[in-house]
Amino acid sequence: MDKMPCIPIKITDKKWADSLQNGSLFMRSLYDYGSWSAIERANSGDQKMKSGIQGDVGEGIIRRVDPKIGDEFFNRFDPKVRAVMKDCCYIEQNIFQYYKVFCMYGLTYLIPDQAYEKPDERLREFGDTAVIILNPNEFLNRVIRGLARQYGDNVNFRLDEIHYYPSDYYGPLDEFCKSASFAWQNEMRIRVALLNPNNFIIDAEGRKRKHLIQNMDSMIVDIGDIRDISVQIPVDDLISLKLPEQIQNPI
Repeated sequence: MDKMPCIPIKITDKKWADSLQNGSLFMRSLYDYGSWSAIERANSGDQKMKSGIQGDVGEGIIRRVDPKIGDEFFNRFDPKVRAVMKDCCYIEQNIFQYYKVFCMYGLTYLIPDQAYEKPDERLREFGDTAVIILNPNEFLNRVIRGLARQYGDNVNFRLDEIHYYPSDYYGPLDEFCKSASFAWQNEMRIRVALLNPNNFIIDAEGRKRKHLIQNMDSMIVDIGDIRDISVQIPVDDLISLKLPEQIQNPI
């Protein structure tokens, strides 16, 4: 491999950076970012959400279809409509919008260059402060323990890097896929689905399958003070790669 695993960094405003280090992990529903709430965002006073920096109408897409070829559904449209289609896609309505997400920037160390990849200037639009997670494994452990304390085993959890697809990609997507136009964000994402212990089915193997709780509420996970495994720096320092000593020489 030509790069090391990314260092997770939360970029946000100073007051929220302090809150995170105090142990409050704030997670929004994916609904707040995606196509489902696009009109609400456009009419809101939250400039970050309506600007497209945090909002993305591509969130929730589960399949992109080549408009020149179409499929059984899109080919039923009037030919005049099809002629002006620039994009065709399917948006998931029953699951994705209820997921809770915590998004981070992934600082990447390029081994051949023996240097960190320079962060994009646009990261300033997320906030003025960067919380660098110095011990990602311990951070992950604390998040999982916090979720277990609050929700028991009624949680479906996933952590992954976002995968960026080019404009000419057509095919299946999931909640960890975004357009290549967002690749400068180099996003890492924690995704949590909360499950209802009182609403379930028993599958063919006799296992209990709990149903997703379908609400769009935000949630706060108490993970305990993380100042022992994190450090704050101004986002300008991150962009300039004026990094704390603990991560300056990762090899």
